[in-house]
Amino acid sequence: MAAKEHAMTEPQTTVEEKIILATIGCIEQYGMSGATNRRIAQAAGVNIAAINYYFRHREVLIQRAMEITMKSAFDLSDTDPMPGASVREYCAAVFLHIVEGGLRYPGLTRAHFHNLLTEGRDDPLLAEHVNRFVGTLAADLEGRGCPHPADECRLALTQICSAAFLAILAPVLYSQSTGIDLHDRDTREAYVTRLVDKLLG
Repeated sequence: MAAKEHAMTEPQTTVEEKIILATIGCIEQYGMSGATNRRIAQAAGVNIAAINYYFRHREVLIQRAMEITMKSAFDLSDTDPMPGASVREYCAAVFLHIVEGGLRYPGLTRAHFHNLLTEGRDDPLLAEHVNRFVGTLAADLEGRGCPHPADECRLALTQICSAAFLAILAPVLYSQSTGIDLHDRDTREAYVTRLVDKLLG
C-alpha cells in the first residue's frame, strides 16, 4: 500500500519533458544531425506529430535541449559542496567537475560546440553560458582571497576553460600530443591541478 501511495504522489513526467529528455539522449548517441525527429519520437515513446505540436520545428526542440544541457554543464550551484576552501583547491575541483562531465557526455559536449566547430560561426548561447560561468567563478574566487586582479583572474579562467575544452573535444589528439589520458582518474586530477597551478597559481 505504501509503495502504491508513493507512486501516486511522485511527479509525472509530461510529454514535453519526455521529448526533451529523449532529444538530449539522441544528441548524445547520434550527434546533432543524427538526432532526427523519428529517433527522438521513438525514444520518447510518442509520435512525430507530438513533437510538432509541442515544438513546431526541430530547431526549436534542439535549442531547448541545448539550453538545458548547457545550463547544467556550467551550473556552479552543483559545486557548492565541493572540497577545498582555498582558491586553488576550489578552482581545481570546479574544473575537474567540468572535465568529468564532458568526458561522461562527449556527444553533448561536441553538440555544445557544433556551430563553432562545424560552421565556424559564433554561438551566442555558448558564449553567454561560458562568460557567465567565468564571471561567477571569478567573483567566487575573489571572495576566497584570489591575489590576482579581476581581469587577470578572468583571463586565467578563460585559458583554463580553453585547455579543458580542447582535452574533452579531442581526447585522442590530446593524448597523442601530451601523453595524458584523461580517462584515468588520477591522471585527470593531476592534469587539472597542474593547469590551475600554472595559470592561476
